[in-house]
Amino acid sequence: MDNESLVPYTIPAVLSESPGFLLNRAARIIRDMNTEALKPTGLSVRDLGLLRIIAAEGPLSQQALSDKHKTDRTTIVEVIDDLERRQLVLRSQNIQDRRSHSLTVTPRGAKLLAAANRLTSKKKKEFLSALGEGEWQTLRELLVRLITFHETSS
Repeated sequence: MDNESLVPYTIPAVLSESPGFLLNRAARIIRDMNTEALKPTGLSVRDLGLLRIIAAEGPLSQQALSDKHKTDRTTIVEVIDDLERRQLVLRSQNIQDRRSHSLTVTPRGAKLLAAANRLTSKKKKEFLSALGEGEWQTLRELLVRLITFHETSS
């Protein structure tokens, strides 16, 4: 191990006032932690997010899933194709609109989702360990407010 790897990371002062840098860096850290935690499941962080939405709000159309996850339709189709191939999601014809499909999580998908949630819950606790519970709730509320403001005003 070289001496440079022993030096704790310090945010460059010029970037410490940049919300983009700070939010992106924090997102990258938790994404990397979750990517590592999810390896035994074979799920990506995006797969997990989509499965969570389908499980919580399904059945729903691919278009609705695309809107909720803020992911383009082409990517949603590709990811759902893969999740369906792995028997984690069931795509069936929507009885209200034959042009669309209704997505639900299969029992196998629900079991894998529960395992993935346990693994990522540990990483969430680890990531947030520098904050007290009240600080996390405040940060969460502020992030939700920022995202909601900008998503609804554009």
